[in-house]
Amino acid sequence: MDPAPELEIRSISLAAYARLLGGNRNFRRLWGAQVVSEIGDWFYTLAIYNLLFQLTGRAGSVALALVLQVLPQTVIGPTAGVVNDRLRRKYVMIASDLGRMLIVLGMLFIRSKEKVWIVYPLLMAETLLVAFFEPARNAVIPNIVEREDVVIANTLSSTTWSVNLMLGATLGGFVAAFFGRDAVFILNALSFITSAALIGRMHFAEPHVEVDRPFRLHELIDFTPIVDGIRYIRAHVRLRSTVLLKFGNLIIGPGWVLFTEWARTNSPSAGAACPPSAAPFSG
Repeated sequence: MDPAPELEIRSISLAAYARLLGGNRNFRRLWGAQVVSEIGDWFYTLAIYNLLFQLTGRAGSVALALVLQVLPQTVIGPTAGVVNDRLRRKYVMIASDLGRMLIVLGMLFIRSKEKVWIVYPLLMAETLLVAFFEPARNAVIPNIVEREDVVIANTLSSTTWSVNLMLGATLGGFVAAFFGRDAVFILNALSFITSAALIGRMHFAEPHVEVDRPFRLHELIDFTPIVDGIRYIRAHVRLRSTVLLKFGNLIIGPGWVLFTEWARTNSPSAGAACPPSAAPFSG
């Protein structure tokens, strides 16, 4: 038997990105949805931190917000994987976007210290929906691009995530400073509507939903795939080094909390929360 032909992987370049975006309508729409959705994820971050610090006067409230933006994704990971393997990922992404739109709009009603606790369940819910959206988006790429373009598509998506982080936080900070928090939340909600509309216009096959696989309830809380992933990483030195490098980069996250504490202790009215009428970014 003749050996299977080796898959040709096209070289990665700006021209390859342009060709993929220009020639593949489904990927262009998915990439556009990623841009507006992920910018939306980071767009309201500074506004939320400012809201918490303004109403509580404690850097610890920002620290808790950071935890709720990261930890739930680890817990919900197995469930998100099962859902994305059983349902149409297109619908999972649309539902995630619409859910995040409602969550962000809910932030508009937090106006006093007595209601600040509402931020935390809303943040957790938004984070959980991200945990469904991102795996679904990554999983549909092989369904909408040619095999030799998968590496190019994944590389562009990864690069876009990093750029979106920078743009989202930066633009969100400017809008909050000049137009107030309410404008941030409204624009953020619109970004999720735009993302859902773009994904809704995609047309592609999803072979995984055609496979007849019995669904078992315990799969929703099955951490076996995570354990298998850890074993796989331990067995591959280069992959282990990459994962540890990513872990090290994420340690800078607590620095955001230190910045808010530094601002509090070095402000003219150190130790006192800034009144809503005088605070920057007020909605």
